[in-house]
Parts: sequence; C-alpha cells; structure tokens
Amino acid sequence: MKQTERNVVNSRRRISWLDRLLALLVIGTCLALAAGVFVLWPAYTNPQSRMYSSALGYLKVQRMLGLKLSAEAEHPAYHDFETPILGEGMVQCDFYNVPVVPTTRVKRLLVEEGDQIKKGQVLAELDDIQAQLKYRVAETALASAKSQLQRVMAGSVNTMEAERPEKDKADLAGMQKVVKSARDKVRMYKQMEKDGASSKLELVNAEIELANDETNLEQAKISTGMSNQGFPGSKEIAQDAVDDAQNLLQQRADELNYYHVVAPVDGVVDRVLIRNGEFNQATGNTGFILASDTWFEANLDQRALGDVQEGMEATVNFESYPGHTFDATVERVIPIVTFDAGGPETKTPVRPLGTGTPEWPATFRVRLRLASADVRVAPGMTGFARLAAHRNKTLAVRRDAVSSLSSGKGVVRVVDNSGRLVTTPVTIGAVDDEFVQILSGLDESDWVLKDNSRFLRDDDKIHVTRVVAAKE
Repeated sequence: MKQTERNVVNSRRRISWLDRLLALLVIGTCLALAAGVFVLWPAYTNPQSRMYSSALGYLKVQRMLGLKLSAEAEHPAYHDFETPILGEGMVQCDFYNVPVVPTTRVKRLLVEEGDQIKKGQVLAELDDIQAQLKYRVAETALASAKSQLQRVMAGSVNTMEAERPEKDKADLAGMQKVVKSARDKVRMYKQMEKDGASSKLELVNAEIELANDETNLEQAKISTGMSNQGFPGSKEIAQDAVDDAQNLLQQRADELNYYHVVAPVDGVVDRVLIRNGEFNQATGNTGFILASDTWFEANLDQRALGDVQEGMEATVNFESYPGHTFDATVERVIPIVTFDAGGPETKTPVRPLGTGTPEWPATFRVRLRLASADVRVAPGMTGFARLAAHRNKTLAVRRDAVSSLSSGKGVVRVVDNSGRLVTTPVTIGAVDDEFVQILSGLDESDWVLKDNSRFLRDDDKIHVTRVVAAKE
C-alpha cells in the first residue's frame, strides 16, 4: 500500500515538471515571436527593404487584400543648387631668369639649388676691380667739367678771351668817353685855326687821333656784341659737359651694383648656371633661375566655363598630403579650351561621361590662389580641385522622387486629378544630396510622389496625402 502511494506521488511530480517545462517553452516561443515581429515588422513594411517586395511581402499582401497604398505628393520646389566642379592639375609658379650682366670673373657663389631666398638677397659676387677704376675716372672727369664751368663763369683770359662781356662793356664805355674827348678837341682846334691861334698841323693831328678813337670804339662795340652772344652758349656747353660727367658717374655707380647679383623676388633657387671662378663671357647670360609665387592650376571641363567666376571659394587636395584639404580662391579664369585633362595634351579620345561614344577631355584652366598653409607646397605637385558653383533657383523635386537617373533623363510619378499615378519622363540637370533639377517634363502645379518606389505600378490603388512642397 505504501509503495503504491509512493509511486503515485512520484508520477505527480514528474507531470508537474513537464507542465512547467512546457509552459516555459510556450512562453519563450511567444516572446521570440513577439521579438521577431517587433524587429522584422519595420523592415517588412519598409518599401526600401527586400522583404517589402518579396512574394509574401507587405506590398503583395496589400494588393491581395485590395488595400490602398499610402503615398505623399507635393509640388516641385524652387531650389538653389550648389553643384561641385572637379578638376585635376598641378602647382605652378613664376620662373625668373636672373642675369649676370658684367663680363668678368665670378668671385663667390652664395646660394645653392633648393635654397629659400628673399628679395634683395645677394646670390653671387663678381670681380669689380675694373669697374672701380672706371668709377674713379668718372669722378675725375666730373671734377674737371665743374672746374671748366667755373672758368666760363669767370671769363678766364687764358681760354675764352673773346667771351668776357663785363670787360668788353667797360672797354666800350671808356672808348665812348675817349671819342667824345677827341671830337671836342677837333672842334677846339678848328675854332683856334679860324682865329689864327693854332696851326693847320695841330688840327690834322687831332682829326687823326679822333679817327683812331672812333675805330677803337667800333671794335669795342663788336667785342661787346660777340661776348653778349657767345657767353650763354659757352656757359651751356660747359654745363652740358658737367651733366654728361655726372651721368657717366651715375652709370659707373649703377654698373657697380651689377657686381652683386641679387634676387628680384622671394622664392626658391631652381637652378644655378654659373660656378666659382669662371668668366662670364657674354653680358646678360642667365646665372640663376628662381621659382616664386606658387598657385594651383586646375583643368576643368568646358561645360563649367559659364559657372566659374573669379573670387569663388575652392578646396584643393594634393596627392602628397592625403587627408589634408587646402582652402583656395579662384584668382583667374583662362577661357581657352584645349584637349588637356591635367597633363600633356591628349592625342586619343576618352569617355569621361559614360555615354559610350568617344569624347575628348575638352578643358579650360583656372588659377587658384592657395591660402597660407603650415606645410610646404612645391611646384609640380599634383592634386584635385573642388569648386562649388551656385546656380539660380530652378525647378526641382526631391531626389527620392526620381528613378532611372542616367544621361540627363529620369522618371517621376505624377498624381493626376483623378488620383491615379502617371509615369512621367523628365529631363534632369544638376543633382545634390536632396534635390534634382528638372529641366523639362514638369511644371510647378504638378503633384509628384515624394518617394518614387520602383515597386509601385500605375494601376495600384493609392491613398495620396498632398503636402506643401519644401520652399527654398
């Protein structure tokens, strides 16, 4: 009897544990199903997921049950596009040929290739012994010319006897008095002869003396005229000699400056074409080539010619500095189109637009002024430029509303007056992260689906919510 009761108790215990285990399994299964529904339901009802359009997907179930699909429509908006313009290129610079002017020996070189130099820095010194001698000779010539000018101003009797206007003026005045006295003397002797107080001989001698004095007076007048006319010319000649001597001295001083070859600009020494001790045989030979004033020159597609303006902001990325972006500004646009994609002019066509037809890389050049950077930028470095071309506000729709974007064509779905979908082809232009420019196929009064799902069919029953389009 006791054994039987013990077996019944044990059996009840086993059944109780099985019930509990079964209950736990049921609860776990329910929780797993609930979790699965919670996790999978958003993907199941999301038009962008694969489950939505599968054979047992939410879209299929809605069509089988005849349920209307929910959709939102809005008018096209006017959007201001900021279209990026990309181009490749390299760092360019101005090259300066620094000449060695004197024909003399190179005494000392002070720079080497690759040196950073400043404007006015001495690059080389030349032997200037002959130039110094010529300078001293010019100083002596100027001193002699100044002395000669002083002699002219003084009317020296040693060299310019006929051009002393002050002396000749005094002589003229004296001779005029002598002639006046001689005439008075002749009149006196004539009167005395009439009165018998003087002989005829004394009258003749007085007349001869008057004639000589009148002759000397005429000569004094001629000398005075010559001095008055000749002195300004002699003074001018002497002054010109002084000026010529001064110009020659300045020329010799300027020539001395050429014996120190200096840098005309800040930059880098690209090449040194002279050596210590060699003789420069021809004046003006290039002794140094300097690289100065760097900029980035990008080659942009010809279609962007109308969009690029001076002063536009840009960025440049160099292959030498991956991950580093340099700010830049468009300094100059060179509107000449060539078959150049950033290197030498190409001889074979390429297909940059993916149209399948041969196309040439027709580009134009843009000079970008780089902002000051904390890294070195050297001529010849290659990289890519990015410009943001702003367009005027144009008709646009949301990017999700357009499908089949290729070669300037696209498709949108327009809701007609009866609420039905109409697949409408459009011509598109610029595209950014949010909007697509519509060039043709729509106007601002059309209602366009905000999300042009590729799974929707024109015969689908839809419930359209018309919303106000985003305004730009």
